[in-house]
Order: sequence, then structure tokens, then C-alpha cells
Amino acid sequence: MSQIRYNATANPHLGGSGVATMHGDAQGSDATPLAGPGAKRWKVTKTKLGGACPTILAGSDGFIQVLCTQVFADGKFLTPKLSILDARGRELSSLNLPKGALLGGVYAYLDNEDRMVLVDGSNTLVRLAHTRNGRSIFVQQRVDVSSVIDRGDGVVGLVPDWAGNVWLATRQGRVVVVEKDGRSMRRIILGGGLERVDNSIAACPSGVSVVTSHAIYQLTLGADGMPTVAWRQAYDRGSARKPGKLSWGSGASPTFFGPNGSDYVMLTDNADSQENVIVYRTADGSEVGRAGLFARGASGTENSMIGIGNTVIGANTYGYPYPALPEGAGPSKPARARFSPGLERWDVTPKGLRNVWKRTDVYSSAVPRYSAADGIIYTCERKPGPAGVANGAYISAVAIDMATGRTLHSQKLGDHVSILLGGGDTLQMVGTIDSRGVWWQGSICGVYRIERA
Repeated sequence: MSQIRYNATANPHLGGSGVATMHGDAQGSDATPLAGPGAKRWKVTKTKLGGACPTILAGSDGFIQVLCTQVFADGKFLTPKLSILDARGRELSSLNLPKGALLGGVYAYLDNEDRMVLVDGSNTLVRLAHTRNGRSIFVQQRVDVSSVIDRGDGVVGLVPDWAGNVWLATRQGRVVVVEKDGRSMRRIILGGGLERVDNSIAACPSGVSVVTSHAIYQLTLGADGMPTVAWRQAYDRGSARKPGKLSWGSGASPTFFGPNGSDYVMLTDNADSQENVIVYRTADGSEVGRAGLFARGASGTENSMIGIGNTVIGANTYGYPYPALPEGAGPSKPARARFSPGLERWDVTPKGLRNVWKRTDVYSSAVPRYSAADGIIYTCERKPGPAGVANGAYISAVAIDMATGRTLHSQKLGDHVSILLGGGDTLQMVGTIDSRGVWWQGSICGVYRIERA
């Protein structure tokens, strides 16, 4: 195996590289400098937390912080909570939070003091700290942002910039900048209020990227402190939402990457027949290259792509059987489709994008995460069942060689019955690798803890 060096620039206002955001870092690389459990037999245990757990972050103090959307709590459905786990996966404490956007709240980050930062359902930017033993969680800082968020709107994604300002993006296409001290807030409306934001946002030293339902934006702070559009590029959003996607438009968060860490930014579009990955120059938005992904007629992804060095990796989610959709997702076209495979590597070259390898037999059911320390892509698979049953017969954790695309190790997490009844479906959620080499993978009712046996 050959490794590609992790080179995302560390943000001084975030926790550790690879473990501080859902997509690893401010750039959204879906990569980590930390080694995972390797490609040999794993020991797998599970912690049930009562709901779907899409955000798993690792603090410098050794605790794992998990943001889950509980099925039912405090007399309400889809209520988010923060849980603190110890190194063995035991829940030490939890705190229920007001329900927000995206099925109760998805995106958050760990700051440089191991505090989880998020916007709750009351439109309050909060920093959640915990005691040294992890057995108590408390709100250490609150900033009311309701004055710059319209009624009925909600925050989808947030990220700190290199000056410590917190950038927020809302469903209705508002971008808000909260100054580091919380005393000043300024906003801009993207697309004249006609564009939605459905995924997280990303930052690099020179600015912040937001992908809406119509376009990708590069934003900077003007001299007056106002968020300003540096450039905008529209993309092909297709004629409707595709099956296996949660919104109409790009299903991906933007990703900064490149030989110097953030030379490029990329997205996947929603072109009807075949989706494309499109790479732009961060400096001016000029197009570097594009490539059609996966099989025509069965091409679509809800997942952010891995971006590291000159390499990008994407996984197909076309037809993935999500049990529920966010509010406003709209009908898909076609209404139904079988879950389709696809995992591909593309490299940026002087002539555009070059395909390095293409897997047509990988049914990825998690956001893939690349470990630069061991050259392995970690993800999960939901293989078809007998006679191609769409829901799949089982889910496996898999390790894939970045260099060749070859599967190095695969291990079942459970059969179809136990996955469904036991809440073990990984539901295209992301995994996080901690400093001990443990892979923490979200599922619909808790987290898997995967370590070397």
C-alpha cells in the first residue's frame, strides 16, 4: 500500500485534525492523519444511544463526543442529544438539546478547548463543555442568533474561520458570520433567497465554501466585516431529487483539497443521467476538471467525497433506502430505484481528472474516511440480499486500499434481521478514527466501536 500525505492546514480554533468535524477538519477532507484499526480481524462492540448518531468527534482529553437524534425523548420526536463516551464506549453523560434543522440537528464541531459547538433549535449558538471526568455536560457560552435567522428557517452547517469567527448557513440560503466575541453578527442572502443549503459548509485559510441547491460559492469577509461573494459557479442540479439522495441538488458538502491543502474545492452535481465531480480553483472559481461518476442511469451521491493531495474518492448512494427524508426534500425521479454500487478514485492532473480505479461492486453505506497513516479507506457496505433484495442482507465494515481500490478486509456487523431490529444500519453516516486507532461508526441507534482484535 502507498499513502497520500495528509496536508489539510490546521485551523487554530478547531480540535485535532481528522477528529474535530463530521468530515474531519475545516476543509471537509474526510481524511485523517491518524491510523485506523488496520486490515486484519477486528473486535466490534456497540453502544446503544437511542437514536441515529451522524456526528462522532474525538477530544484531546480522550473522550468521544456523539451528537445523536433520538427517536423520542422529553415527550418529543427527533430530539438531539450530546453524549460523552469513554475510551471503551461507555456513556458517561448526556444532555438533551432543543430540536433544530435536519432531522433534529446533525452538524457540529469541536473547538480548541474540546467544547462541542452547534446551533440548537432555539437558534442559539452554544459551546458545550464537560467536566474533567466526563460525567457532566454544561453550556459554557450562548449567543442568540435568532435576530439574523428568519422565522421558520434553521441552521444547517457551521464552521470557524482562521480568525475564530463562526460561519453559519441556513436552509433558506442565509450565511451568517458571528464574530469571535459573539458581539457582532452579519449576514448575506445567497441566490436572492431562492436557493437552499442542505449540507455542511467548509473553510480554508482564504475563505468559506457553501454549496446551495443551485451553485457553489466562495465567500470571504469584506473590509466592513460583511460576508462577501468572491465567486459563484452554477452547476447542473438536474430535473428532480434522485432516489438515494436527501435533497434536490448536490448531495455533498464542499471539500477543499490540493497539493498545498486548499488549492481546489469540489462538489458533485445532480445531472440527470450521470452525476459529475467538478473541481474548481479556490482562488478564482475557474474549472480545473470534471468527470462523470458511476454508471449512467444509476449515478448519484449524498456523500461528501474524500479530498487529499490531488486525489478524490467518491461513493455512490443512488437508490439507497433511507427510512425517512428531511422536510422539503420533495419527490424523487424516478420514485424508486434499486441501491446501486460504485466507489471511484480520480486524480487531478494538468489535463483534468484521470480515473485511477473504479469499483462497480462496492455498496457503500457510510461516508468513506481515508487514513493517511495506513493508506486505507474505511467504510461500510450494505450488500444486496437474495435475488438482489434492495434492503440488503447484512452490513459489513470494510478496509479498502487507497492505491489500488482492492478490498483488504471485510467483516460483518450483523445479518439483515439483527441490523434492522437492533438498529445497526449505518445509514450513510460517517465514521471517526481516534488517536488510539479505534474506528467509531455511527448507526441508526448508536455507535459501533471497531478496533484491532
